[in-house]
Amino acid sequence: MSLVQAVICDQFALVCGEQQANLDSGGVLHNFKKVFKLNECVIIGLSGVIEDNYYLFQDYLNMDFTVKEDCADSLEEVFKTVSARHREMAEQGECDVFSLVCGWNGSGFEGKSFFVDSAGNSSITDAKPEHSMEAKLISCGDNRHYDNFLTCMKRYGFNILGLQNTFRDVLSLGVKFDDFIDTNAWFEVIKRPE
Repeated sequence: MSLVQAVICDQFALVCGEQQANLDSGGVLHNFKKVFKLNECVIIGLSGVIEDNYYLFQDYLNMDFTVKEDCADSLEEVFKTVSARHREMAEQGECDVFSLVCGWNGSGFEGKSFFVDSAGNSSITDAKPEHSMEAKLISCGDNRHYDNFLTCMKRYGFNILGLQNTFRDVLSLGVKFDDFIDTNAWFEVIKRPE
């Protein structure tokens, strides 16, 4: 497994990802971008087997893991497309993804995580702040990374730069117990339109 995390609040959606890719064949790629801004309203983050993530997001990513040009799909359209592909993967089995989609829906920020594993487990989890003072954390990876994010966040405060520093600390702690991540980070953000 690898790690992507997203923070969704009233003012922005921030997606953070580390950059080690573990291939189905056993190979490892470094400096592999796992977080993509599809357009001004949608960000995706990939965790799990890279080949399975390509299948999940094939409508939005090229085979070389670059974003397809001119993606104008709304957040709702991306949710619908990726949810349909997720259902296919869950029926097929033998897949391992734990990835996310989040962004601006026209009136607020929201996200979904997409989980499928080779043991036949699958889920789609919604994350949407209920009011302007609430934030949601989506963590696709080992549960200890979620706990570490909440602990480290207290050091830096709740703003974009502080949350980026928090994620860097999560990676520094994570490499001690998670062989599938590294300390290289990538970030994408969407701010509330004015």
